[in-house]
Amino acid sequence: MSVFIKATRSGWYPEFLKPVVDSVLANPTYKQILDIGTGPGTLPQMLIAKNLAVQITGIDTSKNMIEVARKSVSHKNVFFKHQQENESLPFEKQQFDVVTFCSVLFLLDDNTKSMLMNEALRVLKPEGKIIVLTPSGEKAILSALFEVWRYRFSVNNFTFLIWKLATTRGARKWKRKKWLENFTLNNELKYTVSLTFNNNATVEIISK
Repeated sequence: MSVFIKATRSGWYPEFLKPVVDSVLANPTYKQILDIGTGPGTLPQMLIAKNLAVQITGIDTSKNMIEVARKSVSHKNVFFKHQQENESLPFEKQQFDVVTFCSVLFLLDDNTKSMLMNEALRVLKPEGKIIVLTPSGEKAILSALFEVWRYRFSVNNFTFLIWKLATTRGARKWKRKKWLENFTLNNELKYTVSLTFNNNATVEIISK
């Protein structure tokens, strides 16, 4: 089992995703959800556990992750699809109420980010929103040694320190460049940002 899979099965990872779950489900009219970079399907699993009425599609460029997701989440309203890299999303215009990116965009080059954001806007309904969850890089890496105890115990909680080690540099670069904020300004979109997960993550929300 990979370290990433172990992380998603830890006590801390659901807390990392919880602000996204809360934001998606805050509006009861939101029924069609697209999760880009779904990995093993943890976000769809959390969403369907909270609201059986939503329909969630998770896509990922990793066939292995899609296989894991399909085994982990079995529900008639949850669908997983393999997505080819650098290709348009296989969905109609204005199909989804919410599009989510959890710990995805900050890892990509600018061209791929732009392509995915433009595609997300294409498939987003006029009153919908895009939610981008990213590690914040706000705290020292070693702070993970003290913070990990606040989360539900799991033998996989050691992955919290690995996550901090792996993401802090990229997260700080993401924050410094303000890529998403600049994208929204250039495209005349609405933008908000907030710190979450005990200041270890940021949630950026974009709407038309």
